[in-house]
Amino acid sequence: MAIFHAVARQRKYLDSFLILTAFWFLLLAIFHAWPMIDVQISELFFSSPLCVNLPAGDQCGNFPLSRDTSITTLRWILYALPYVAAGMVVVALAVAGFSPRLRHQMPVHRLWASLVSLGIGTGLIANVFLKAHSGRPRPIQTDLFGGKMEFMPAGSFDGACERNCSFVSGEASGAGWLICLLFLLPPRYRTWIAPPVILASIGTAGLRVAVGAHYASDATLGLLLSVTVFVGMLAFEERVANR
Repeated sequence: MAIFHAVARQRKYLDSFLILTAFWFLLLAIFHAWPMIDVQISELFFSSPLCVNLPAGDQCGNFPLSRDTSITTLRWILYALPYVAAGMVVVALAVAGFSPRLRHQMPVHRLWASLVSLGIGTGLIANVFLKAHSGRPRPIQTDLFGGKMEFMPAGSFDGACERNCSFVSGEASGAGWLICLLFLLPPRYRTWIAPPVILASIGTAGLRVAVGAHYASDATLGLLLSVTVFVGMLAFEERVANR
């Protein structure tokens, strides 16, 4: 019976991973096919009409929230949360390594899976590959919002950005990983911890859009990327554990 339940869990995680992966690419296709979705959402936080539509001589606007000191402080607090959480996971693994009694009370395999998913999702896929090679300029870098580069839709690798580009948001990816950590907690704790964690994760992604650092597609796909990779790691963990 235990083996049956383990196989069922593995299948559930694998199916969820495949669905999330398909959904990620579906969203990417939508944002790529209708790029004005990104532009119109960013325009909501811009202080003037799009710069290319301004009459000659008119001054282009800015993203006012990017100059708000309280927003900047909040952004740095939210930015630090995934690092703090990763440190706590490392400490928990260290404690488990030195205490056999506590080791049997902790989800050690899932703790390792969470760290690996952070390294693969936020580290390798988001920062090392996509941000480094996508070439997509950030909103504040594009001519639509006062920059000098041409706007590029999500999923296009032809932009003029050379490093630390907009697609996808690394901070949103790290914020998405925070949601994954809820799977490490006993169910009785999730009900009161989940709301602030989810709020902080969505808030982190939203702020990146509000200050002109990323488009909505960058933030959405960055956040969803971490969740997808983590669920894939859960499926892999179940497979290894059941061998």
